[in-house]
Amino acid sequence: MKKLALILLLLGSAALPAAAPGAGCRPLDCAPSGAALGHDLYAVRPNGVFGEVVVDDVRTGRPRYMLPQGIVGGHLLVHQEQGGDGLTWFDAYTGRQVAAASGPGFGQLSLTGVSQDGTRAVLFRSTKAQSRFAIVAARAPTRIVALPSENWGFDTLAGSKLYLLHYMKNGYEVRLYDLARNRLVARPLKDPHESSLIWGTAWSRVTSPDGRYVFTLYLGQDGGAMVHELDVRRATARCVELAGSGDFNLGTTYTMQLSPNGKTLWAVSPGFGRVIGIDVASAKVRVAFRFRAASRIAESPSAPVSDISASGRFVAAAVGGSVWVVDTQRQTVRRLSNHAATAVVFAPDGSHLWLAHGTRLTTLRL
Repeated sequence: MKKLALILLLLGSAALPAAAPGAGCRPLDCAPSGAALGHDLYAVRPNGVFGEVVVDDVRTGRPRYMLPQGIVGGHLLVHQEQGGDGLTWFDAYTGRQVAAASGPGFGQLSLTGVSQDGTRAVLFRSTKAQSRFAIVAARAPTRIVALPSENWGFDTLAGSKLYLLHYMKNGYEVRLYDLARNRLVARPLKDPHESSLIWGTAWSRVTSPDGRYVFTLYLGQDGGAMVHELDVRRATARCVELAGSGDFNLGTTYTMQLSPNGKTLWAVSPGFGRVIGIDVASAKVRVAFRFRAASRIAESPSAPVSDISASGRFVAAAVGGSVWVVDTQRQTVRRLSNHAATAVVFAPDGSHLWLAHGTRLTTLRL
């Protein structure tokens, strides 16, 4: 965190701070993205996190169905009717609607996030005097949390722990609202060895399949990168600095993948030519090695996409019209050129990759 230079402070309703000036649309907002759902299914969002979701079968490479615009938590997607008071839950495993909720005034708030398991939606609205959060479940009373001033945003929700962002003059802090006791915990969450103030741009995010950990990649103006590891069960935070600096555009090529056993977070940067393996339990770098960097993709901010094989041995990262395949055991990296993709997905046996181009999938043999 010490490396990161302050880029931009957002005050208002965004769930996380926006990208630096000139950075365009960061992956957290509207860049193409994808995520494994389990059961050999993969969710591809060609138009970004808040766009329609195409659920693909990674065994056949064929789309199963399309879900409406919404936010995914676990294997559930929450959709808010545009201009209406209704919320709808869909099961991404089946494509079917499984729950719904409505309430007066829901249409005046915006869907800003969901709980880690997707069973609860978080609606948000801010004015100069107040930030208002509505926590909505299909079969439970709606919970309202109101805080003075507009300087609050949603981070994540797990059990009775509502994690918020408090925007301040020179950055922002992660704060915990205890829903069980109906109070804001006085002290911000912080790494024991760092300041509680976070500087930089939240660029991308990975959540562990069990919902316990949330990993957020932050970028400084000079391209310096940091991973913020949030343990939502214990309400603890750790910061891990990543190698590379000197160019913001190069920093944007970092992408993250969590190993299937949940023990190692891999961060790969084709722009800096770096592979970093972070031990989740200790929040420390366990493995680090270099490969030949691709400087040509540094002309503008990037929105890399990636996936990890079922064995956890291989990580694929696509950006700038090329795919890099990292062998984490042998510590080698192959570059496969002329393969643009809006998402990359390993086949279950690891023999090939599916490359998504919008709603279409093509095969890349490894």
